[in-house]
Amino acid sequence: MDTLVHHCRVAVVDDDEAILDAIHLVLQSHGWCVRTYTSGQAFLADLNRHRPDCLLLEPHVTGVRAVAIARSIAHGSGRIPIIGLTARPASAQTMDLVDVGLHAMLTKPVTAESLFAHIHAATGQLGR
Repeated sequence: MDTLVHHCRVAVVDDDEAILDAIHLVLQSHGWCVRTYTSGQAFLADLNRHRPDCLLLEPHVTGVRAVAIARSIAHGSGRIPIIGLTARPASAQTMDLVDVGLHAMLTKPVTAESLFAHIHAATGQLGR
């Protein structure tokens, strides 16, 4: 297994706890350090203490809009690549998030291999 993966911190924001559990298990079993959040507020409140290398973000998360989370990250210190993860790729919230600038927008359900590849690419680990 690639030892670089063990140092990658991934945050996942989705209000569906079953999705969070599944992603957490898959990523953690492959060496990623994973933190999950059921709301945008919880993620933003934890951001200064636990800054991820990559963020998986559901555009339709409750509370703080995903686009506001992405803008907050873009205007903060240090860039965090964002991968959108949605079951509704054509919705207004998804399009708003895409317009902010993402590494990728993935449509649920997504395979583990696709998640791994996008996280690697977003964090620059493919070129290391």
